[in-house]
Amino acid sequence: MSPSPTILLPHLPPKTLVGIDLITFASTPNFHGIRDLPTGWHFLYTGTTESLSLRCGWWFHVGDSEDLDGTVISPNVGPEVLIWKWDTNTESLAPMTAATDADRQEAMRYRANLGAVWQAGGLFRYRSRVPLSSVLARDHGPGRRAPEAQRSHARDEANEEEGRDDWFGLTDRLSPAVLTRIVGDAQLDVNGQPRWMLTSASTARQDSDDLSGLVDSAQASDGLAETIEREESVLSLLPVDLKKTWREGAVGRERTEGAQDRSWALGDLIDRLSENDGGGARSGEAQVLGELQFTFLMVLTLMNYSCLQQWKRLLELILTCQSAIKDREVFVRDVLRLLLLQLKRSDDVDGGLFDLDGEEGGKFLRKLLMKFRISLYEILDGVSPAVKAEFERLEAWVKNEYDWELNRVAFVRKGIVQLEDGEEVELEMNEDDEDDETGEYAPLVVDLEETTDIQS
Repeated sequence: MSPSPTILLPHLPPKTLVGIDLITFASTPNFHGIRDLPTGWHFLYTGTTESLSLRCGWWFHVGDSEDLDGTVISPNVGPEVLIWKWDTNTESLAPMTAATDADRQEAMRYRANLGAVWQAGGLFRYRSRVPLSSVLARDHGPGRRAPEAQRSHARDEANEEEGRDDWFGLTDRLSPAVLTRIVGDAQLDVNGQPRWMLTSASTARQDSDDLSGLVDSAQASDGLAETIEREESVLSLLPVDLKKTWREGAVGRERTEGAQDRSWALGDLIDRLSENDGGGARSGEAQVLGELQFTFLMVLTLMNYSCLQQWKRLLELILTCQSAIKDREVFVRDVLRLLLLQLKRSDDVDGGLFDLDGEEGGKFLRKLLMKFRISLYEILDGVSPAVKAEFERLEAWVKNEYDWELNRVAFVRKGIVQLEDGEEVELEMNEDDEDDETGEYAPLVVDLEETTDIQS
C-alpha cells in the first residue's frame, strides 16, 4: 500500500507543543508524526512550552502547487513522506536535506519503518479542528449510547469538513512566489521539496525597533537565539507608508484627496508588484491578498508581532480607499470575504486576536469598517452589489459577535443622562469629530493678510 502524505517527527521530546495549521497539542512518548495530510498549504510549528516559548515553524505544500503566473509546481514522484529531525541544541525542528549522505540514509530508514510506526499507533491523523466527540467525552464521560455516538460522529465529520474549507479559504492566495518574497529562499528537503522557515521573532525592518532584544529574552535557548540571528532573514513585507498616500510631486487638493482616499497608494503598490512578476494587475492583487493571509496566520500560530502590525497596515490602506471600491470591485470583495473568515477564526490565538494589541483591542478595526461603510453608502454611487453583499455579511457578523454598530447614524451623539443620585446632565460624544471635521478637528479660518504680516 502506498502511504498517504505523512509528516514524520522522530525523536521529538514528550510534552513539546506541536501545531499543524489551526490545531495544537502536546506530544506524547508514542507520537511520531501526522498522517493523511490533505492537498494544499500547511504550516508546522513547535515550541518548548504552550505560551512562554519562542515558536519555530515551516511552510510547505502537499501535492501540486500553482505559482502566481499559473505555473504548476509538482513534487517529486513517489509518496510524500516529509521528515523533520529534532535539533537538541536549538530545541526546534530542522528538515532532513539531500546535501548530506547521513540525512539521505536516515530518511530511507525512516520510510522503510513507516508501516511499523503506523501499526503501533504512532501517527496522529490530520485534523483541522478538535473533534466534538472528544470534548463531549471529556465533559460528560466516554460512556454514550450508540445513536448518540453516531450523531456525534456525524457532527465531527461536518465540523472537520468546515474546518478544512476554512483553512483553504485562509491559504488559497499563498504561493511559492509570495512566501519567497516575504521569507526568503526556501530550503530543499531530502525529497527536493521547498520549505520556508520563520519564527515568532521574525520581523520586518519597519518594526525592528519595536522588537529589539526579543531574541535575547529568556524565552529562547542560547542555541535557538544563535540560529535565528545567523540563519533567518528579515521578513520582506510590502512597504506600506500610511503617512504619504499621494504621488511624488502632488500639491494642494491632490495631496488632500490622496490623504482622504488612499486608492492611489493601493494602486501604486499593486502596479509595482505586477511589474516585478510580469503577471498583470491580477497578479499584484493576488500578492496583497496572499500577504494578508500570511500575516494573519503568523499572528494566529506564532503570535508574531511584526505580522500583526503589517496585517493592520494593509487593512487600513485598503479600507480607507474610495474610488478603488469601484475600480477594483473583485479585489475589494475578496478582501471583505477574507476578513470575515479571519475574524471567525480570530479566537484561535491564545487570549484572542485583539487582546494581543494591548488596550486598543478591536477599536482600530471598528473605526476602519465605519469609514468604509460611509464610503460605500454615502460617498460612492453604483457600487457592485457583490461588494455590498459581502460587506453586509461582515457587518451582520461583527454586530452579532462583537456588538459593533458600524452605522454612525444609529448613534445618539448628544443627550441627557440621569446619574445615580437623580441629577441630570447633558453629555455629548465626540469620538467621531475627526471624521466629521467638527470640534477640535473643525476647519480653522486664517486671515492671510495677518499671517503675511507676522511672517514678514
